[in-house]
Amino acid sequence: MHAIPARRHALPAALLALALTGALGGFAAAPAAAAAPAPCGTKVSDFTGTVVADAPFKGKITITEPGFADRDITLTPVSPNSSLLNIEIKISDAETTSVTGNFQLRVNPLNQGRINFPTYTGMPGRTTGVACNLTSRVVALTGTIHTTGVKGEMNFTATRT
Repeated sequence: MHAIPARRHALPAALLALALTGALGGFAAAPAAAAAPAPCGTKVSDFTGTVVADAPFKGKITITEPGFADRDITLTPVSPNSSLLNIEIKISDAETTSVTGNFQLRVNPLNQGRINFPTYTGMPGRTTGVACNLTSRVVALTGTIHTTGVKGEMNFTATRT
């Protein structure tokens, strides 16, 4: 066996001692963490209501493919405190697609909820932003969605009062 020279351990020990001295000796304290943003859409009931089913979100899907008009979208809570939504997309004056299913809620580090929800195409719609009024109740959604006959994801916005 080889003897390990003492100096190999001297540098790490000195650095540790310096760090501990600084920590105990009064280096400037780290700034206090900023307060968490107010919650917006962090509970299922923020999207669907607490006592009765909340008002539907109504809006537009912006179609970027040439030859297609923008489409109306409605996301209607089925019952309070439930993740069940009915999603309707008006394809034309004569055709509307509809699906009812559960959304998945996720909360990001900014304390805002995001949902993924079913669509008639089988590809999930998803929100990329939410807005709340003076409470955590969601009053506006932005996101992306697949819709019948159009290639790729399209952007949508929907609001409620």
